[in-house]
Formats: sequence, structure tokens, C-alpha cells
Amino acid sequence: MLPNTVTLPLSALWRSKYVGRVAVTVVVLLAAGLFTWAFMSTYEGRVHSSRHQAERELLAISQLQAEGVASWREQRFADAYTLVDDVLLARAVADWQRAPTPDSSELVQGRLRILQERAKYAAVFFADASGQLQLAPDGLQPFTLPVPELAALQKALTQAQVVAVEPRVDPTFAFPFFSAMAPLFDGATPLGAVWLVSDVRSTLYPQLSHWPTASATAESSIVTRQGDEVVYLSPLRHATSAGLGMRSLLTRAKDPAVQAILGVRGIFSGEDYRSAQVIAVASTVPDSPWLLVTKIDQAEVLADARQREMLVLGLPVVLGLLLLGLLFALLQHKAWRRERDLKTKLQHNMRLLEGAQKAAHIGYFAYDIAQKRFIMSRMADTIFGVQGDTGLDRSHWVALLLPQEREYVLNEHTKAIRNGTPLRVQYRIHRGNDQQLRWVEVWGEFDADPVTGRSVRMFGTAQDITERKQVEEELAAYRQGLEKTVRQDPLTQIANRRALDEHVATEWQRAMRGQTTLGLLMIDVDHFKAYNDHHGHVAGDHCLQAVARAIAVSVGRAGELAARFGGEEFAVLIPDAHTGHAREVAERIRAAVQALGMPHGFSPTADCITVSVGVACVQPVFSEPLAVEHMFEQADAALYQAKQGGRNRVQVFNPL
Repeated sequence: MLPNTVTLPLSALWRSKYVGRVAVTVVVLLAAGLFTWAFMSTYEGRVHSSRHQAERELLAISQLQAEGVASWREQRFADAYTLVDDVLLARAVADWQRAPTPDSSELVQGRLRILQERAKYAAVFFADASGQLQLAPDGLQPFTLPVPELAALQKALTQAQVVAVEPRVDPTFAFPFFSAMAPLFDGATPLGAVWLVSDVRSTLYPQLSHWPTASATAESSIVTRQGDEVVYLSPLRHATSAGLGMRSLLTRAKDPAVQAILGVRGIFSGEDYRSAQVIAVASTVPDSPWLLVTKIDQAEVLADARQREMLVLGLPVVLGLLLLGLLFALLQHKAWRRERDLKTKLQHNMRLLEGAQKAAHIGYFAYDIAQKRFIMSRMADTIFGVQGDTGLDRSHWVALLLPQEREYVLNEHTKAIRNGTPLRVQYRIHRGNDQQLRWVEVWGEFDADPVTGRSVRMFGTAQDITERKQVEEELAAYRQGLEKTVRQDPLTQIANRRALDEHVATEWQRAMRGQTTLGLLMIDVDHFKAYNDHHGHVAGDHCLQAVARAIAVSVGRAGELAARFGGEEFAVLIPDAHTGHAREVAERIRAAVQALGMPHGFSPTADCITVSVGVACVQPVFSEPLAVEHMFEQADAALYQAKQGGRNRVQVFNPL
């Protein structure tokens, strides 16, 4: 029989095992709860980050579409103003009205036919001052303009400027259309107007259809205000039967279109015409009463983000749960082998960590500030291209940095160590083993001495983000390419009217601050219509390209800009220019074009292509649109004087 003293140790041992198992269970449950909390926090953070990324993409798409719509509208006005300035067309119409013969009719019809074919208008008509349509490219039976276009005609003749009729549906045509009335005058006598009709289905609406990613709910709409209603000027993706008759009352405060009309801009949330919760962006279309509303369902954005993040985080979750289950089973059944199990589990965890690091291209490190030495994981060794278990000296790490970025990176590290603040920095290295140029992102936290409060070591992660940076650079290049496209004339490859307007606004403000003078040259190719009619449109295009190159070569000082103003007309902006310098540049341009020696047998001015140049110089004193327009009016007046004076000459503005 065993002594009684044995009973107490056995009982104590049993109680010890029981308490130990309970403690292990509590620890595992706490770990599971902590893991679940960490997973959910990470998951929600990544979902919010994905939503912000989707909002930024939506904003970029809206801006690009708004620029495309504005460019489309500007082109329609540019075509119309080209007709307004076409003296030969006005003279031909006046001759036809005085003596309507087949020859005089064909002369006007030919001009209308050229415009319809080249600019791809759905219809081009000439209407007299009373609103009777009298001429078309292929002939027509005379009839009266519809009421909105008749009102636009009267306004255009009264104000002597182009008047537009916004997109609408009318029995006159079998398609929704946009109208522009270009008035014609014989001196001060109104002759009528050219009615330019654009089929918005094939010209305007495609500007809204470009979307870089597949989406079931994304759409863009052009809207405007009429009284207490919002009118949709473009068809809706999910309400095609509504056509252009879709309207919303301003009392629907959550509707993105209503919010845009009431002044909301940028990114916001709302409830669209389907009563769906959406993320929307409102953008203005410059020089128009239009607003562009781009939106996508919140449910689609969040569903895509959640599905993507679940896929990304799913494998670590499964591995984590498997690890917790394995730990629980081992600790419950083999508590008496704790020391060996702890070592085994630690090794197993390290392998899992190494695998996770490889999957995410992330390595961890510890930096001893006193010894100036890094201790790194295998993945961190791979990222920096170093080998062995001896770690990495600070001097070796500094040698990996790019020389031009070395001072910046060292300053960031020094500042973080001195202040004990988290380190967040991205930099480039020449990887040690193969000298490849790689991008690295480093996140670090500091451990301070409890006595002195100074940082003694840094712990953190290093991630190779080279591929991400390449994608960001490609996206930036793509955006720059799109920006260049909307500000460059496609035929002549010089700046277009949009770029000129933006540059004028910038230089006008600079001239006001510096109290300097702005010079503006308006340039017109002499007798270009005759050249175009006899040599053909292809030759005419080549002529405009050659003239544009000659102008661009002649303009070289910083801040000077050459642009195609419209048709055969060009403009040059010269900052900080007095009249003498502006005239010198204009004369250099005129001589350069004449030196091209392009034969023009139908010009009464010279036997080759020439240009007339109008020069205006102003000193900006206030920044109102009318002041800028006044500068253009002076340059136009000088150009007119140059033409009246015989062409192939430079004329400085001289008020009569």
C-alpha cells in the first residue's frame, strides 16, 4: 500500500493538468477571437480602400467624358463660325438670291455638300431670313423651319452670331438631333442662315459609351435645367423607352441629376431614377448649359470589392483556422510535451510566415540602431538581393540605394528614428545579386528604451512593389496621352482651340500680375477655298499641314503658342510682346509660308500659297471674358484690314 503522502501529489497533478487544459482552451479561444477581429478589420479596411479606388476611377472617367463632350460641342460651333466668316459663301448666296440660276444654285449647294461630307453632318440646309428652307446639298422642296429652329434663326440674325438648339426629337427627322444656326450677311443685310443638323446618336452619344472596365450598372448622362425640371439630353441605359423625354422634378433631392443641377460637384451619393443607391460624379461641360452625371450602383462596387478581398484574404483565413485547430488538438492531447511542441509549432509558424511572405512579396526585418545592422527574413533577403544569415550592414544597405535618392531616404530614416514616429517610405534600389532596378516600400515601428525614451531598434516590413509602380506609370502615361489628344488638332498636330483658350486664360492672368502686354496674331490662308475646290480636299489638308508646320517653326520663344483656330485660320499667342516684336513674328510667319512655294494657280494675290496676318497687342487690366474677347476682336479686325489691303501682308490693329 502506498503511503498517504502519494495521494496529495497525484491529486495536485490532476488539478494542474485540468487547470492547464482550461488555460490552453481560454488562450486558443482568445486567439481565435483576436484573429477574427484582425481579419474583419483588415477586410473592412481593404473594402473601403477598394471603394475609394472605384470613386477615383469614376472621377477620372467622368472628366475624360466631359472633355470629349465639350470638344464635340466646340467643333460644331467652330464649323458654324467658319461659315459665318466665309465671305465667298455669303457672296454666292447673295448672287443666287438676286438671280437664282442653276449655276448659282450649284455653287452654294456644292459648298453645303462639302461641309456635309467632310464634317459628317446628318443634314445641311440654307434658310432665308423668313425661315424658309431653300437650298440643300442635293436639292429639296422648300418648307418652313420648325419653331425652335425658327426662333434660333431670328436670334442668330439679330445678334450676328451662331445660335444652337439643344438635342431634341422632332418629326422633321427620324433621329434625335442637335442644331446650329450660322447666320450669313451681305454687308449689313441679313441673307439667312446655314442650318447644321447633327445626328447625336452617332456623334455625341459615343462620347459617353467609353468605359475602361465591364460594368452592369455604370452610365453617363447629359442633363440640363428647364424651369423646375431636369431634362436628360441623352438616352438612359436602364430606361431606353424614355428616349429624350426623361425628366425629373427638382423636388427629388436624392436624384444625382437633381443634385448636379442644384450645384453639387465632385463625388457624392444619391438615389437615381431606378431608386437604386449610386455613387455619382457631376462635371460641368465648358461653354454650355450641360452637366455630365456619371454614376455606378453602390451595390456593384461593394460586391466587386468584397468578392475580390474575400479571395485575397480567404487563403490566410483558411490557413489561420487550420493552424488554430492544429494548435488546440496538440495542446489538449500532448500537454506533457510542451517544450518540444512549442519548438515544433514555432518552426511550423515560421514556415507559414515564410510562405505568406513569398505569396505577398513581403519580408520583415529588425534594425539595431546602436550596431547599425539589419536582421532580415529570407524574403527580405530576396527583395534586397543579399545572401547568408549574417544580416545586412547599414553601409551595404546605403550602397544599394540610387545615388540621386540616397539623401532623401536617409533623411526619412533619420527623422523617424529621432522622433520615434512610424516610418512609411518608398524608394528604389539596385538589387544586390543582379543589379536590377526595383521599387521597395518599407513600413517600420520603433521600440524605445524605457529609461532614456530613445529609439533602440526598429521592426518592420519591406515589400517589392515594382510591378505596382509599373502599372501606375502606365496609367499615368495613358491619362497624359488622353489629355494631349483633346488639346491637339488631329489634322495639323498643333494645338487646337481648346488649348489656345486655356493658354490665353493662363497668360492673361500672368500679364495682369506682371503688368505686361499680350500679343495675338490671327492668320488666314489666302484664297484657300479656291485652292481646295480645284485641288481637292486631300491637297487642301496637306496645304493646311504645311502651313501649320511653317507657323510652328516660326514661333519658338517660351510661352508662345501656335494653334489652329478653325478651318484655314490659325492663331498665335505671344506673351510679354510689344507691337514691334509681334509684328516681327507675324512677318516671319508670312515669309515662312510664302517660302514654302506651294503653287496656287487660282490665287489673284500670288502664284503660291500665302497668308494674311492681323496683329493685336493689349495690356490686360481686368479678367473678364469680354476683355479677352476684345483682344480677339482687334486681331480679327486687323486681319480683315490685311485682306482688304491686298492679302499676303501683315496688318497691326488700327481702330478706324
